[in-house]
Amino acid sequence: MTTGEWLQEAAASLRAAGVPDPARDALLLLSDALGGDKAYLLAHPERPMAEAEAAGLQGPLERRRRREPLQYIRGFQEFWGQRVKVGPGCLIPRPETEHLVEEALRLVASQASPRVAELGTGSGCVLLALASERLEAGLYGLERDPRALAWSRLNLAGEPGVSLLPGDMAQEPPIEGLDAVLCNPPYITDEEWGGLPPEVCCFEPAGALRCGPDPLGPYRQAGLWAAKALRPDGFLLCELGVAQARRAAALRRLYPELRWVRGVRDLSGRLRVAIWRRE
Repeated sequence: MTTGEWLQEAAASLRAAGVPDPARDALLLLSDALGGDKAYLLAHPERPMAEAEAAGLQGPLERRRRREPLQYIRGFQEFWGQRVKVGPGCLIPRPETEHLVEEALRLVASQASPRVAELGTGSGCVLLALASERLEAGLYGLERDPRALAWSRLNLAGEPGVSLLPGDMAQEPPIEGLDAVLCNPPYITDEEWGGLPPEVCCFEPAGALRCGPDPLGPYRQAGLWAAKALRPDGFLLCELGVAQARRAAALRRLYPELRWVRGVRDLSGRLRVAIWRRE
């Protein structure tokens, strides 16, 4: 079998399983397995495949056929120009979350050594991005899920300015006087959950995604936590889902001690990040 033949057969197999982009996924699995450049593999479909190479691809291909996220199979996801290690038990970083990082960096730009906490740090991708831009910052990550905390510790190992703590926003803040609090709360409603692809609803941690019956419930909890942990004039930044963006008026009145600053839209024009300042 040649690599070109394998790609055709693998893509057909993934297509039959309902995978959205079967040709791309087959090529990524092949390039990972062979350690080759994707462009080279496409330009040389006549390259022969050893029997061991083809056999080694059966496991990853079958995992993708079962709709396991490609990021879990490959073991990483790109975020802020870095490879973030991911796997079962942690939320896969989304490109849209980079807006949260951009706004946080803008708001603490004037601080000499900003102190920033993230509620529900998950893979640690946000703190990793902040650490790469502000080496002197004091960064804190809270995570309640032991599996996700293991991934954040793996990704943030060797970052001297980062402290990871077990816990969540339902508990009293273990730190105070923060310049900013960041949060990507669970924002998928029960109505939206049923329409999600299997890669999300069958594999990623539901606790990091589902907000429950009240779309703003996790946000109010984050507001209460931030009001206690922020210094006066410190900022709370939260990523928003569709259901929360539709409730912009309620977001402005999230918590008595937090004053609405602005909303930030993503490249598609959707309200993506909300920002408040502690009075």
